[in-house]
Amino acid sequence: MISKEKSISQITLFDYFSDGIHRESKEIMNPLSDDVIHYLTHLLIQFSESNRLFNYQNNEQTLPTLALLYEEAHNAATTNQRTTQLKQLGDTALFIGALFFEHYAKKGINKDYFIGMGGGAYSSLGELHYKGGRVFVELAENFPRLLQIIANVCSIELTYNATDIFSLLERWQSSKNTTLKNQLHSIGIVPFEFNNKH
Repeated sequence: MISKEKSISQITLFDYFSDGIHRESKEIMNPLSDDVIHYLTHLLIQFSESNRLFNYQNNEQTLPTLALLYEEAHNAATTNQRTTQLKQLGDTALFIGALFFEHYAKKGINKDYFIGMGGGAYSSLGELHYKGGRVFVELAENFPRLLQIIANVCSIELTYNATDIFSLLERWQSSKNTTLKNQLHSIGIVPFEFNNKH
């Protein structure tokens, strides 16, 4: 934790983001592991450099297109290329979903899109046991809450409205996917399974 006696100049970017993630993650039902906090801290440091996030076309900055990143991962020729693309997709979806959601909301794209893209990418990395897989399973299961944590650390207010929640709930009801169920838990929604047997 960052000491109050430290001046701003003494606080490194790592300390600042790590402290913020620790603080914001206290409200999560299942606290984040140290490995995930470390991963998220490095993710924020990486994307704090604009050239690591934005694409440049005709001398203009543009945000990455998640659908293109997904396509590149899907069409990757090797497992190594696929895992690299999936990681980029997950990281990018988490960052821009947390910090640029209003830009996409104006285009009719809700948070479920980022959850599906990013959470799905991390889930695939977990299934592929990429770098052990455990961190990516945790990232996938907590993805909706992570969007809020990253937004809060960067002083941006992000909330889930009824449309966002029902969209995620409908996806879980259709698939009964454990990752989707854990994503709902991460934002305080406990879905119930109804037994139709009498």
